[in-house]
Amino acid sequence: MTEGALGQIAKKELREITRDGRFTIVAAATLLLLVAALAFGLRQSAAVRAERAAAQASADEHFREQDDKNPHVAAHYGTYVFKPSGALTFVDPGVEPFVGSSVKLEAHRRNALEGARAQDSTSIARVGRLSVAAVLQLLVPLLVIGLGFSAWTSERERGTLRMLAASGVRPGVLFGGKVLGLAAALAGVLVPAALVIVGAAMLGGVGHAPAPRALSIAAAYAAYFGVFVALALGVSARSRSSRGALVALLGLWVVWSLAMPRAVLDVAALASPVPGSSEVQRAVAHSLERGLPGGAPREARVEAITEAMLEEQGFAGAETLMDPALLGAVELQAEARYESEVIDFHFAEWERQKARQERVAAWLGALAPPVAMRSLSSALAGTDEAHHRHFADAAEAHRRAFVDMLNREIAEHAGEDVWAYRAGRETWARAPAFRYEPPPLGWALSSQGVNAGSLLLWLVFASAFAWWSGKRVRVV
Repeated sequence: MTEGALGQIAKKELREITRDGRFTIVAAATLLLLVAALAFGLRQSAAVRAERAAAQASADEHFREQDDKNPHVAAHYGTYVFKPSGALTFVDPGVEPFVGSSVKLEAHRRNALEGARAQDSTSIARVGRLSVAAVLQLLVPLLVIGLGFSAWTSERERGTLRMLAASGVRPGVLFGGKVLGLAAALAGVLVPAALVIVGAAMLGGVGHAPAPRALSIAAAYAAYFGVFVALALGVSARSRSSRGALVALLGLWVVWSLAMPRAVLDVAALASPVPGSSEVQRAVAHSLERGLPGGAPREARVEAITEAMLEEQGFAGAETLMDPALLGAVELQAEARYESEVIDFHFAEWERQKARQERVAAWLGALAPPVAMRSLSSALAGTDEAHHRHFADAAEAHRRAFVDMLNREIAEHAGEDVWAYRAGRETWARAPAFRYEPPPLGWALSSQGVNAGSLLLWLVFASAFAWWSGKRVRVV
């Protein structure tokens, strides 16, 4: 009896929603925007992927085809590596348009990434960027509000709620039917789009474990929409009129979706400031010249590293007996190690400051599900700041291997006159190729505990609120 009543109520709710002309208009507009955002995102992602692959191939060929020169000069001349476009950039571009996509690898320097697409855009193009994530995070909650704000109040205003209560339908059954009806109407709009998104991600098959990440994004958005479904039903049950419920839910949406994201960023920046990349580069340059803060001067530290390397190779105290080319190569490698120490010191501190600011933002974002969802979505898509830093670290590791290979070339083939030695295309062809391996899904989730936890807590809280309000709804 209860199951039959639950199904009948769900069918009634779905029928009333779909018969409403407003639902047809709003649902069609939302679906149209989702399709447009998906098509635009796929096209843009494919274009960026092809562009970066071509640029990487051109940079590799340019390095291999360069003229004969000293290998250390070639290390100063350097080369470029380009960040591959992820498989789910078309869903959530995250910070991708605003951060660099290429970095120059050269001796003695860790360069910042450059070539952000936003730098080449007009001010108009930077406003209101259309993406699947933007539609899901901003417009779908409005659709949920439009479908659910009158779920209880319209029944009371028409007098049908009293009739249902008099017929013996329990409030819990009525609540379950409304949830199922609203969820079915929403699923009719979103499930086809979700299937297309997951299918496009799997067919793309470009890094970032596309299928598990796409499914994780779908689960996260399902929980996110569940929060708004529950809140819409709860507020409708507690409100005296449909108009009051609509005003309350729209006000909540404005605060959460429009005001809170900017406020969270501003407060986090004030509470935990982070220096810019230019300040970090100046600190690195100062330490390369003078030595690390609280450490030995540059010359003393390089000498200590050189002695340690000579001891490792069994030449401690016998420098005068060494081949000049080998000694010169050891000295170059010692300088490279010192430079790595300095770079690691300052960039590690910079990363700690960034992580501290992100933790502050995550805890503040727990006050608003859209803020938590924004961070979680870009992390699962592989387009957040953490993934950007992961690529930058991989590029730096490749830079060191690249410079080390060229320095070893001097040690093995230069002879007595180190700086007169010239290497050719055979040497350049042996330079290690850059192969970037994106981090797995577990790595992405490891930094999203606060955001994922707050979203789940909001879902539990909103569901409990909706259930409690539905059990105690006034029939008149």
